[in-house]
Amino acid sequence: MDQQTSFGLISTIEVPTALSIKGSCWTKEGLLLANYIWDELESESYKLCYTVLSKDGKQDSIVEDNGILPTLFVNPYGDNYVSLVPSEESETTLSLSIFNQEVKPFKGTKSFNGRFVGCTAHSSVFYDVDIWDEKKADVMFVLNFDNNQIKEERKVAIPFPKGNKVSISDGKINLITEVEDGWLHREIDEEGNELRSRILEFDFPFVHEALSLSFDKKSYLLCEENGEIGIVEIDENGDCLYGELFNLGDEFFGTWHPQVINETTAAVQFTTEFGNGWLVIKEDELVELFYNKNKKGYKNLITQEVLSIDNNDLAVSGISTVGGQKDTIGIVFYPRKPRKQAYNKVFVLQHSI
Repeated sequence: MDQQTSFGLISTIEVPTALSIKGSCWTKEGLLLANYIWDELESESYKLCYTVLSKDGKQDSIVEDNGILPTLFVNPYGDNYVSLVPSEESETTLSLSIFNQEVKPFKGTKSFNGRFVGCTAHSSVFYDVDIWDEKKADVMFVLNFDNNQIKEERKVAIPFPKGNKVSISDGKINLITEVEDGWLHREIDEEGNELRSRILEFDFPFVHEALSLSFDKKSYLLCEENGEIGIVEIDENGDCLYGELFNLGDEFFGTWHPQVINETTAAVQFTTEFGNGWLVIKEDELVELFYNKNKKGYKNLITQEVLSIDNNDLAVSGISTVGGQKDTIGIVFYPRKPRKQAYNKVFVLQHSI
């Protein structure tokens, strides 16, 4: 079911039994979602299904029979891939092309994990931070491609300090983390070797995400403390400037890795004690801020417009760009339910910035 609204097209993906959203990702045709779909209510039997949602709301589904626990990603050429675990007992992973069955699957190690953070010229890159062990280094996982074929998997321990925010732009991997005398900004290669580094001397509110990082152009960091959202602009010389963007009033509990919309714009989803939402920042400007507080709908706090979907008791699952569009994002919502209570539909908003 589709509904055209002033915010964009809202599509509902619904099944007769129950489903669980496991991820979403850009695809050339529109938006790709991975869902578990149960055969029957109260059943332990389910299928992993991919649904491609086109720009006009058309839905096409594919059943995956190679494994479970999908991690969706794209390769450097813009093709959709997934990393799976063949079975719960398996000690390997399987990474394969979703739409091109002629590409040979790649068998990797089960230690392969982390969130997908982008692509270099020849590799898809994942990054993992162990927040529970201060002695454990950050780990970068690299899948190297030759055309569409995965040739190699590398697990790279990143030299300390740990707890880095990561950004990949123009094929370059940049890291930033707080150190005793400021913030350490590094550019590394796919083997974890340091190519460039500098210490940025500033003391600003808590940095949640690196919206962009570069030694060659301006960088931007998303900050928030006690509900005050701000941004740090870093120029090519390493000079830093902080600016306030919006006083949300509620502090962030968590944020997700920024989704790059185009060369200057990124979207970040967040949660608070009272709700969840997303914001969009273009360079140093807050373009929009949607917040669903106390189940009253997603209100754009910039314009005061309210997006209402179903009963408004929703959470954002993920944000991705849609197809080849440089100004449209797909936001996936799922109903918030008690831990053991299932839901049977998810909602997707295709929203132009």
